[in-house]
Amino acid sequence: MKQIYASLEFSENEIRLLVGEYFNTRFNVIKLERVTCDGLTNCRITDHDKVKEALQKVLDNTSKMLGAKVEQVILLIPSINMRRYPLKVTLPTKHGYLSKEDIAYALSQTMRTPVDSDVTIINASIIRYIVNGISYRRLPEKEVCDEFAVDIDLLCADKKIAFEYASLLDECELKIMDVCLDSYAIGKEAALFERTLNRNLILLNINDTSTVLSLLSKGKLISCETVFEGLNGMAGAVVEKYGLPYPTVRRLIKYNTSYGGEYRDDAVYVWNKNGKENYSINEKDLSECIEPKLNEYIDKIAMMSEPILKSGPTSIVVTGNGASMQSLLQQLQNKLEISVKPYFPDTIGVRDSALTALYGAFFAYRDTALLKGEEKSSVDLMELEKVISSKSDDVEAETLTSKIRGLFEMSKRKEEE
Repeated sequence: MKQIYASLEFSENEIRLLVGEYFNTRFNVIKLERVTCDGLTNCRITDHDKVKEALQKVLDNTSKMLGAKVEQVILLIPSINMRRYPLKVTLPTKHGYLSKEDIAYALSQTMRTPVDSDVTIINASIIRYIVNGISYRRLPEKEVCDEFAVDIDLLCADKKIAFEYASLLDECELKIMDVCLDSYAIGKEAALFERTLNRNLILLNINDTSTVLSLLSKGKLISCETVFEGLNGMAGAVVEKYGLPYPTVRRLIKYNTSYGGEYRDDAVYVWNKNGKENYSINEKDLSECIEPKLNEYIDKIAMMSEPILKSGPTSIVVTGNGASMQSLLQQLQNKLEISVKPYFPDTIGVRDSALTALYGAFFAYRDTALLKGEEKSSVDLMELEKVISSKSDDVEAETLTSKIRGLFEMSKRKEEE
């Protein structure tokens, strides 16, 4: 059965909405909408009106393209103040064998667990099932038993931030289909949990003004630490020296810096100031300008990672805007002497590491929905089908995604004619 999901993320300087179709065990991206917004600081809403205006613009643009209103979304919550509460739940089976209904009931019971007053429960992550004394990573559905046990981690995050986001969505008449911790969503999309059964993995989500260091081990999300330092700290030296805007400098340092002393001499950027004189900057100038701040940043990450590295074999996966900065990854690998790899989603439409959490929210929700037997969609499927049918009777496609793409192609051909 086809389902349309929409995930929403309040990023550092923009609001993102991703719409995708789940069909035949695959997700197809339909629409990605991004609207710049400077009303957010350190993941908090600092200018309510600006953020509300940007969110409404995101919803209006997306609904206009779809031809149907986005009614509910999967809301991403930042991993600030993240805490984990491990639980073991033992319950009798309802029918004499283990079923999804039993697991759904176990999950509902754990969501009532009291947690610290400054955090709220975001996700309940199932770690393992124990049936007849045997441990399983996957659900042993229909296994005959009178009772079962399940290890569940409650993943919590900052209550104030979660409630700020939820209140804003309510003002925009947008329902919350589910919530998801951003680090957990990244782990789901990149299949990181399966890689940590016998080793540690540090997930570095490096963005413009913040870095989230998440520890994954034994198939679990153990902890998250947020520092409000990112690419802007390195870009600042270039901005100050050359007077270039931050967006331009961030793009330059991601793709035009090197590490190790071997630089290209040709200019990587040329600009004109006041319409009078041309200026240029080459790879050597750019790399040397950011080197002091880059070294400081690497040293801080190394210090935070040291206890983890001492505990056992460890590797690092980098996501976010920083995943494209090869000089940063190379220097980090040289400093820590462990594997440091970037991650980019391989699905067309979201091949940007900064969108990993937004896309991963689909997988996190889908896993929970299957256990609960939910069949929700972010838009009214009947309304969407009517719109598509009314606009194009001759578009023959198997999925909603291809139907919508067909409409775009038809519209483009008409404009060219």
